[in-house]
This record gives sequence, structure tokens and C-alpha cells, in this order.
Amino acid sequence: MKSKDTGHPNLFLLALFLSANVPAKLNQIKPQDKATCQLLGEVTGDSGYGKNMSWQPIAKTDAEKKATNLGATHVEWVSSQSIGSFNGKSTLKAYTCPP
Repeated sequence: MKSKDTGHPNLFLLALFLSANVPAKLNQIKPQDKATCQLLGEVTGDSGYGKNMSWQPIAKTDAEKKATNLGATHVEWVSSQSIGSFNGKSTLKAYTCPP
């Protein structure tokens, strides 16, 4: 007797979607490495609108996504600033460094 396939294609699609929205792991730049790296620019991420007590990770992830889109391999965190009680923004400097 053949067993019935119980796989859930929707779960696979959800996992694929979530993995596509996670930024690549960016390294924290070391002060001594700045001379060999290229500054791509300053990037700000925000937590979006809504009441969210944990806005910091959301804003940092948004900034990391933007840095990744610029081609960054390393970052230097500049600031995290609260906007009201439940929202905020995080700013970083994005760098690309040789391997």
C-alpha cells in the first residue's frame, strides 16, 4: 500500500518567504579595518508605524536590509532613536570590505 504524501507546500513557501526577508549576516567593522574598507553610506531603518514595545530589533533589521541592498559586508552602528513611546529608527554606516 502506498503512503499518502502529507507534505505541506504552504509551509515550504512560508519558510522560503521568511528566509528571503532576513538580511545577510553583516559584520561589525573594527576600527583598524576602516582604512581598507569603502564607506557606502549612512543608512537609516525604522520600525514602521504602530505600537510596538520592541521597536529596536525591527528598526535594526530594516537598516541591515538596506545596507545589504547596497552591497555592505560590514556595519558600524551610529544611533538608535525613539520616536514616541512605541516607534523608532536605527542608523548605521555601511561598508564593503575585502575578504
